[in-house]
Amino acid sequence: MSQDMIPAEVSKVGLDSWYSELNDPTKVKVRRYLQGIDTSSSKDFLIQLMSRSYEDDNYKLSASIGEFAMSQDMDDISRFDVTNAYIDGLYGAEMFDKAKEMCCLNLDLFPKVRDSYLAENGNVLPKNIPCRNRLIDILVGVEYDYETADEALDEFLDIGIMDADELSFRKQSLKIHRLQKSFDNLFIYRPKE
Repeated sequence: MSQDMIPAEVSKVGLDSWYSELNDPTKVKVRRYLQGIDTSSSKDFLIQLMSRSYEDDNYKLSASIGEFAMSQDMDDISRFDVTNAYIDGLYGAEMFDKAKEMCCLNLDLFPKVRDSYLAENGNVLPKNIPCRNRLIDILVGVEYDYETADEALDEFLDIGIMDADELSFRKQSLKIHRLQKSFDNLFIYRPKE
C-alpha cells in the first residue's frame, strides 16, 4: 500500500485530511491498528485507535491521536469518552501535567454527563475511569501529594464518580501506600562514602 493511499477505514469515518497530514512513519503506525476497527463514527474510530495504540505501548501515538480528537466538535458525553482515552495516552507518554489538566476537565464535566455515562456502562460505574484513576496515579505516584489525593477522593464521592464502598477502599489503600513510602525512606541503606 502506498503511503499516499488513504485506508478505507479512515475514509469511512471522514478523516482523510487528518490522515493525509500525518508523516509517513505515523501513517505506518496508524495502519497497524486499523484491522477490524470501529468505523461507526469518527469518535468511536479515534477512541479505539487511541486504545489500540495505548495497549501496544505506543503512548506517544495515542496521545497525538488524542490531541487531534480533542479538536473535533462533539457533544458532552462524546467529549468525556474521548478525553478519557486521551488521558491514558498522555499518562503512558509521561506527559503528566497535560494528563492532569485533562483529568480535571473531565471531572468538571462528569456531573453533566453522569446519567449518560452510567447508561453507556449498564448503570454501573466502571472500575477504570481514566480521569478519576489517573489523577490519583499522578497525585500519589508522581507528585507524592497525599493530601490532595485524599481530598480528590472525597470530591469523587461528591460528584458521583465513585461510590462510598470504593471510597473507603481507596482511602485505606492511600494510607497503606503512604506508610509504605515512609518505611521505604526510613530503611533505605545508604553506604558511607
